[in-house]
Amino acid sequence: MRLLADIELAFRKAWLFLYTRGVGPDYVAALEDFVSGTIALYRRGYSLERLRLELIAQRRLTGNALVDNNLALNEEELAVRDLWLRLVYLTLEAIGESGPPEPIGEADPRTDETGVQMLVDGVARAYQAGYSLDSFKLEMALEGNQVDDPEQAAILSQWMRIIFLTLRLRETSE
Repeated sequence: MRLLADIELAFRKAWLFLYTRGVGPDYVAALEDFVSGTIALYRRGYSLERLRLELIAQRRLTGNALVDNNLALNEEELAVRDLWLRLVYLTLEAIGESGPPEPIGEADPRTDETGVQMLVDGVARAYQAGYSLDSFKLEMALEGNQVDDPEQAAILSQWMRIIFLTLRLRETSE
């Protein structure tokens, strides 16, 4: 399916641009493509698990073991891609978007050990209150709710960006 290949390519581009150029127009465009494709599959009723399995099954192999090993996503990259997919799904679920029959969110977000669901809920509320990503980050900083570790702050910023993009792109693709 072409959409699966598009999601995989968009992830690889976003990941590459993030590490070679940092956050910029190319990274954001690739991330938008990733989120848009994920929204489309959510709306088609793909469960998160099915989407993950389909992405693995659609992996392109060249037949050359050395090349295939270099092209394959490593464990860290797979974990990041899966988390990005989960962020999109949780965001759509949080705002009541019609999608797969089996929800992935917890009845009680506090039971989510990663804290991702609570983050999604908080960012969704901020978006609905009219905040942009930048104004929300500023508000958090002014309230003293910022992360001191630069690496953790960058990851949190990335996750919030994905949530904000999901909310914005779902409105423009309805």
